[in-house]
Amino acid sequence: MNAMSILSTAITIVFLGLLYWRMVKREIPQPVGWLQALLPIAIGLLSHPLTIPFSMRYLKAMAADPNAVKLSEMNLIQSLERALILAGGLEEIAKLILIIVILLIFRKKVKNVYEYILIGACVGIGFSIIEEFSYGADDATIVSTIVRMISVPAHMTFNMVMAEFLGRAKFSKLNGKGSVVLNYVLALLVPIVVHTLYDVCTAFNSSLMRGEVSGMIRALIGYVALLIYEFIVLVRFKKKTATICGMSTLVKEAA
Repeated sequence: MNAMSILSTAITIVFLGLLYWRMVKREIPQPVGWLQALLPIAIGLLSHPLTIPFSMRYLKAMAADPNAVKLSEMNLIQSLERALILAGGLEEIAKLILIIVILLIFRKKVKNVYEYILIGACVGIGFSIIEEFSYGADDATIVSTIVRMISVPAHMTFNMVMAEFLGRAKFSKLNGKGSVVLNYVLALLVPIVVHTLYDVCTAFNSSLMRGEVSGMIRALIGYVALLIYEFIVLVRFKKKTATICGMSTLVKEAA
């Protein structure tokens, strides 16, 4: 544990905690209970460790392959493939698994699509806490830590969108409105695509590692696009709270 790990983790917990608590308080007609509000965050902490065995196995296979290309030498397509496997694909699938686990635990209590979104936010928060702790390396600076804060709400918003589509799938199944299959596909596809594209611009930006201007421009585009994405998602759910709360996911009992 080092100072940067503590700082980045503390900022993550406070910032995302405040965003999440405001979301909980906005639910109509009343907020979820404390257990349903907090337990999913604890379960969400497992999402990051869940990815480690698979990412380590992949990286070891790459290291053992004499034909494998180093990250700093990759072209755009190769960077896209690596980002899809190690970030967008692996991480979003891990978080999807835990969202489903939480939905099973609270299957008789999740009343509407908004509560699906709250669960998605919880898993994203849990993942972010562990990720920020691990990214707080010894050579990190206050400036680099603050820059990383741009991406702090990323996982939260990725999984809010994921959970919304899962909730809409359930709503569609119960009411015959919309496509159940399409919502399930979008639940995984949208977060994976957005996550992968962001990482191609930042963590898997080989041009940036080589100090090329094109890489710096790509990174800037990635950060700005992510900020816009996060803002749109958070504002949209705030404005649509009443409508989404009205989309029931409870099975109606026969009279």
